[in-house]
Amino acid sequence: MKKARISAALLAASACFACSLKAQQEVLENQQSSPGPLTQWLECDRMLGDCGGPRKFLEEKGVEFFGGYTAEVWGNTTGGIERGTVYTGLLDFGVNLDLEKLAGWKGASFSTTWLWLSGRDVSEDKVGNFLTVSSIAGFNTLRMMEMWFQQNLLDDKISIRLGQITADSEFLISDYGATFINGTFGWPAAVSTNVPNGGPAYPQGGPGVRVALTPVDWFTYQAAAIEGDVFAQNVNRHGFRWRLNQQFGYFLINEAQFRWNHRDDETGLAGQLKIGAWFHTADFAASSGDNTYWGDSGYYAIVDQQLFREPSTETAAITSRDAKAVVSPDGKSTSKSFKEPVKLEKSSQGLGWFGRVSFDPQDRNFVGFYFDTGLVYTGLIPGRDDDVLGVALGYADLTNGAAQTLFDEGSRQAGYEAVLEVTYDAQLTKWLHLQPDLQYIMRPGGTGDLGNALVLGGRISVTF
Repeated sequence: MKKARISAALLAASACFACSLKAQQEVLENQQSSPGPLTQWLECDRMLGDCGGPRKFLEEKGVEFFGGYTAEVWGNTTGGIERGTVYTGLLDFGVNLDLEKLAGWKGASFSTTWLWLSGRDVSEDKVGNFLTVSSIAGFNTLRMMEMWFQQNLLDDKISIRLGQITADSEFLISDYGATFINGTFGWPAAVSTNVPNGGPAYPQGGPGVRVALTPVDWFTYQAAAIEGDVFAQNVNRHGFRWRLNQQFGYFLINEAQFRWNHRDDETGLAGQLKIGAWFHTADFAASSGDNTYWGDSGYYAIVDQQLFREPSTETAAITSRDAKAVVSPDGKSTSKSFKEPVKLEKSSQGLGWFGRVSFDPQDRNFVGFYFDTGLVYTGLIPGRDDDVLGVALGYADLTNGAAQTLFDEGSRQAGYEAVLEVTYDAQLTKWLHLQPDLQYIMRPGGTGDLGNALVLGGRISVTF
């Protein structure tokens, strides 16, 4: 009897020990599979994460708060006005309301964006060029840039936006060109130098309306009519100064967009073509300064084309242990039968090219011909799949009248300005980017009065 009790006790102890080992193993596996607080934070889409829960709750109800901060440091090493270093900062924030989720209003939305600009503009202070080095530089102030209501109809085939809007958020923009920091690769000098105070574009919007039609998924036509003069930044300090009349005119822009190979079932290289024109209804002085014309215009074309796409990493399937499903290398079941092919998503890595050209009347503009082009590679370095390397060239040719006026004022070799930019956007986390940048400015101001400038610097941006 005593031996039986001892044996039972030993068996029980062995069972407890085995259970303890299994429990410890499960704890270790859970610890390995469950990331720590620091890892979870770094893997968040935004620096503030879910803010303890309210952000996710509000977004499910249709309320999305957004914000971020961008800081830049620029140093002019040679040429231009003088050598030196400046700091440029931008705090942007706002809210998007999905009125369908919030109030049951189908297809309706509301958005407002505010800016707090700080620091200096290296182009104005150190270089003297109009193809501005920084795309965020501006007059230091707190400003409302956009505030609009949008109504979509017929499953988003029709979209109407009304309120304070900007043209550069939807028109005349290259997707690949948005990689670069120089302002001309966003809102190009072909418009910013030719319309009053740069036109309705960052950092100043104007009251207007935009209509977009997308009858098929590969084609969109959109048009907008916006306040013609948004005033100087130091005059319209906070974004609430408006004047709609014929004296100040109206800025009108139309654009047709054609897309190919954008659907998931299309295997070709994706691309798009945009063709558009803008028109301004105010009076404009002649570029030679001796006459006045009614109205101004410009015509442009943009191409974004993927040249090479890396193959998907999920190119193979393996059999699960129970031999009842096909699973991808990451362990997620992708097919219930060996006869069903594994669906592969298109890779976002690869090489893309953009080109943009614009023509403007010679008799009433500062820039008559504009051209930019560039190459962008996403995920060039192994293990850095979301990093982007880019090189771009922008060229702005002065009109004959503008060049003659500069020559008469004592400038020499007036004719054009150009910029070459090399940049690398490193995604440190989903909410933190570091982007070193080099820009070589040729003929600052469009003349030979200032030496070519080499500007080094970059930006760091945080998404809240």
